[in-house]
Amino acid sequence: MRTVKNPGLAELSERRYRIVLEESWQHERPEVRNPDRIWYEQIPCQGGAFIGLYSLSPFTLQLSTPRVKNAKKVWEAIKDVAGARADFYFDAEATIYFPIGAVHIVAELAGARKKRKLSEAHKAKLAEANQAYRFKPKVDASKTPKTAQI
Repeated sequence: MRTVKNPGLAELSERRYRIVLEESWQHERPEVRNPDRIWYEQIPCQGGAFIGLYSLSPFTLQLSTPRVKNAKKVWEAIKDVAGARADFYFDAEATIYFPIGAVHIVAELAGARKKRKLSEAHKAKLAEANQAYRFKPKVDASKTPKTAQI
């Protein structure tokens, strides 16, 4: 039986934003967390807010934020989008539910953390400074000289 893999939050947001995993990810068993990884993914935003998955059917994301004033600005921008709704019932937090099509609008207004992209010149500079081993060229072990064993 073949299972359908859900795309991750990175693919759905076109890999523009940094993705972090919820803290409970570290405590779950691999057989539980790996198939359901999308439920643990979050896009961190300013002020302790985050964007995460709310529902798969229909596909809905949520913005949870302790900044109600900022949430009201986001809501004003997307309230005409089909499937968007807001929850302002708590005093110190708000949740806005929205479809995947509005993720870029919500992320920009909520101050989502952008994914860091290094230029080729910066990668070369880091490799020279030996600060980023992953940017060094790979060494072929078959071409290294053999040393005598003592």
